[in-house]
Amino acid sequence: METFFQGDSNFTLILGSDILSPYFYLMLLAGLYLTLRLGFPQIRYLFLSLKILTGNMDYKSSKGQLVHSQAFFAGIGSSLLTGSVLGTALAVAYGGIGVIFWIWVVSLFVMPLRLVSSTLAIKFRNQLPSGRYLSGPMYFIEKSLRAKWLAVAFSLGSIFTVLSFGGVFPFLSLTYIAKEGLNFRGMSGPIAIAVILLFIVVGGIRRVGKTASVLAPLGIILFIIAYFSLFGEGLVAFFPYLQDVVSQAFSIKALEGGGVFGILRTVSVSLGVFFLSTETAVGKSSGVAGVVRTDYAAKQGLVSMLATFFEGFIMATLVGFVLYSFGAVNAEAIFDFPTRILENRESIPALVLFTSFLCFGILSLAGWFYTGEQNAFYIFGEKFANFFRILFLGVIVLSAFIYNLYGTNVFLYAMKIGYTVAVVASIPLLVSLILLGKSANLELKKYISESGARYEIFKDIYLLFLTLLPKNLISKIFGYFSTLRLPRFMMIPLLKAFAKAYKINLNEAELEIQEYASLNQFFTRALRAEARIIDSASNAVVSPTDSKITSFGNINQSTIIQAKGIDYSVKELLGSEKYYSSFINGKYITFYLSPQDYHRIHSPFGGQILGYYYEPGKLFPVNDLAVLNIRGLFPKNERLITFLQTEYGKVAVIKVGASNVGKIRVTYDDKIVTNNWIRFSKQHIYKDVSIMIDKGSEMGRFEMGSTVILVFENDTIDLAPNVRLGEKIQYGTVIGQFKKKIVQLPIKA
Repeated sequence: METFFQGDSNFTLILGSDILSPYFYLMLLAGLYLTLRLGFPQIRYLFLSLKILTGNMDYKSSKGQLVHSQAFFAGIGSSLLTGSVLGTALAVAYGGIGVIFWIWVVSLFVMPLRLVSSTLAIKFRNQLPSGRYLSGPMYFIEKSLRAKWLAVAFSLGSIFTVLSFGGVFPFLSLTYIAKEGLNFRGMSGPIAIAVILLFIVVGGIRRVGKTASVLAPLGIILFIIAYFSLFGEGLVAFFPYLQDVVSQAFSIKALEGGGVFGILRTVSVSLGVFFLSTETAVGKSSGVAGVVRTDYAAKQGLVSMLATFFEGFIMATLVGFVLYSFGAVNAEAIFDFPTRILENRESIPALVLFTSFLCFGILSLAGWFYTGEQNAFYIFGEKFANFFRILFLGVIVLSAFIYNLYGTNVFLYAMKIGYTVAVVASIPLLVSLILLGKSANLELKKYISESGARYEIFKDIYLLFLTLLPKNLISKIFGYFSTLRLPRFMMIPLLKAFAKAYKINLNEAELEIQEYASLNQFFTRALRAEARIIDSASNAVVSPTDSKITSFGNINQSTIIQAKGIDYSVKELLGSEKYYSSFINGKYITFYLSPQDYHRIHSPFGGQILGYYYEPGKLFPVNDLAVLNIRGLFPKNERLITFLQTEYGKVAVIKVGASNVGKIRVTYDDKIVTNNWIRFSKQHIYKDVSIMIDKGSEMGRFEMGSTVILVFENDTIDLAPNVRLGEKIQYGTVIGQFKKKIVQLPIKA
């Protein structure tokens, strides 16, 4: 049985190797050129790309509508059903199982295509007065190449691509799954899918992004569960499969056609259909990426290229593994393979598999819908964009109706037309990417040199593991073990070893070391009464902790500097809408407590405690490596903020949790408990009671080390000369002087 690419039909001349082969060669040429032009970014910045994807380097004050992960999931979610799954099957049907190896090779070299297109989409995007962003290849073609006619031609071709390749083709795939796999009859399945799609797209790109961040991971999880449940018993050994893939990739006998040109034709057509199926260089991913909230255009470019990595190295390998295990390595066996799955359609694994495909398919339609809307707006404005929305929904529902009347042939014809139009639309985009490689390279260099992103590989791996590890669980476990009361013969040597390792001054401790019953008791030890002197000057503000000053200065509007090249928002840090505005243009000081330091926190000044805000957050470490590399680290971490009203203005005392900090406790409210199993954000204002605290009085404590940040109101304090970067300071030492009294205490909160 021949594939429809090889069979004789009216479409052979326009869809066979005559169109797929040129597409493949042009795509490969563009990928190779950009790989060299950009200096192999897919290898040099792979871990950096993963770090950006995890959200560690998000900058919430940046302009845009989606975060990096939402755009990524919208991209891969829409290319999994008709892309990785179907594309891999068609590639193997045409070129044999050895084609998987060439998918890996080519995927590596074409990863920069998405990097460049997404980078340029952000660099040349437009923002409307309403705040909406317009982006896509047509904008960078027009602005950078100054070729309005080419941009319009691309947009027109893209609209037809959206309707056929991005609309009818995936919608009919979902109709087939709903009818054959989930037993929907007539138009009930297509109409239900259309209603879900309508609900998603009427919310705009923000809802598309939020939906993608849920449906894509859910679909991937369901796919993996169904994959092993449905096929697990029939899977062969994995490494022999890989060996066969590699050996057949270099076996000329395995390639049909004979001769050099026959081999090239087989390879180019099979790889062409895979990469076209995964929407490589057709413009959709750059349209979605163009609305990402980012401070550098190249950041989303780096994230976007991970989609090609995921599709080519992971999904293609998994799909090929199943086909190989069940002997479906030729056209006839592959086209019969869905029948095997449908024979078990009522089993739970099959239903889970079909549900995962529905998740991917709905995302595909939503992503393409947005792409078509952008192109329609570019050519004819908002009115035509509104018309296009109706047109898109009408065309896909009509195609499902025709499919129900005439059967599978409708799907095949829609598929052929869609692939043909997609190839035509890809040509101007690929040419533009080659011509604009220099511009994208400048953006990449700008990001790497200016953003503090020149990390060594081990740092990237370290931070990636920090993201993946269950930090809160580990901290709870560590906190539990730190409270264990071991026998004295074990505890005393342990405490002495801890004190020696961190060079702790035992002469300042309130008790002798053998009197502490646990590591936590020793860590949260009190000091001898005479160990610290609290400056008694009436307007003197004192350090709340024994610590090192890691940053300080003026708040620029609402921005605080975390480290060189890295800052974050006061609003993100405080969480409280009630008091946020008080600290705009104020001052701040960040204190880092190492394991060596005394870990109780004291009030920097006398006043009234107005309330607190608790944000569960994560528990990243707050050491130099993390602070210098994780953007917005402190707002990401667990925080307990005490709002202190003094006669000179408000002070926010921000206690930041960190890895291995079991708990943060405060003296003024024993109901506050951090790092519980179930945690929610909470704000509390003390309305019926006035809680007063003296300067230097204990306010709370860390059970293991962390960070305290003091934030002062605008024009209320002058920082002392001894406040210097990297300076070790003891609690009670003057860090500033208040200027003038502005309120009388106590006050009503």
